[in-house]
Amino acid sequence: MHAPEISSDNEILASLRKRTKEITEGIESEIDELHRLNPYKRSMEFLSFGILYVFGAILAYFSKGNIIITISGIICMGISLNSLCILIHEGLHGLLAERPWVNHLLSFIVGLPILISATAYQTTHANHHYEIGRKLDYGTYRQHLKSPTLIWLAYFTQLLLGSLVYIACIPFLAYKVANKRSRFFIVAEYCIIIPCAVTVCLVADPASILIYWAYPIVIMSFLTNIRGLASHALGDVENLYLSSRTIKSSKLVSFLFLHENYHLEHHIFPGAPSYSLRKIHELTWKRLPETLYAKSYRQFLIHFFQAALKRDLTPMGIVHPIKNLERTPAE
Repeated sequence: MHAPEISSDNEILASLRKRTKEITEGIESEIDELHRLNPYKRSMEFLSFGILYVFGAILAYFSKGNIIITISGIICMGISLNSLCILIHEGLHGLLAERPWVNHLLSFIVGLPILISATAYQTTHANHHYEIGRKLDYGTYRQHLKSPTLIWLAYFTQLLLGSLVYIACIPFLAYKVANKRSRFFIVAEYCIIIPCAVTVCLVADPASILIYWAYPIVIMSFLTNIRGLASHALGDVENLYLSSRTIKSSKLVSFLFLHENYHLEHHIFPGAPSYSLRKIHELTWKRLPETLYAKSYRQFLIHFFQAALKRDLTPMGIVHPIKNLERTPAE
């Protein structure tokens, strides 16, 4: 698996190249350097979240029925599983390893515990980037739903059940639009994923499955749903700068989300590894003519619910960094 190949006459790709040139003039070398893969940083991410899962599992195992300790362990495991959603996303862009076969293998491995085929995810996700706001993009809704009521219903469905719905639908959505080679890999990967899941269900006792997988999956879904909703909800897909949102967040939240809170930066520079997004944000923020911004996920949710009460679909959180150089979120 490698970064998706997109036709050079793709309208969105052409716009992306134009916008990228506008905001990187004079800092091209710094931006190019931030596209380099750093195996050490990536290994530390795998190690950190692996340790977090083990720590959570130990807490749950030795909790001796203490509900607070058990829940704490489940939360730790859920945060760890949430990192898998982001790491498989990195793999879709060819950012887990230099060698395509190693990158694909790692993508498949991190997708296995969350029941996602890396190839299926890549197929739909490439459309999300390069057909954003169009028929083949299932990450935004206005092109599919014309009624404001239905769009808001889709937003709340994403907030509550988004990850679970996506995991269930992705094989069919991807297979429908995939080429012959990708279809082969989609089928092959699910022929491994499904038997593995069935085997675990048959071998492990139900209580262990709940504690060490099902309940953490609920935590993972909660975190992924909020992050996904905040990335694009109440934006303008016809404007690259307003199609995705930057959430500043604390350093801890940013790390736990592997810096995917800088989602506009990811869409402008999809070939940059997530651990470089904060630095890219600092370099380019004051050059942006306009963008969607929130200081935190809490602020986003407050404004989101306020807009929901009015059924207001106006782009939310528009700021103009280039016009306000003396006070910017990057400072």
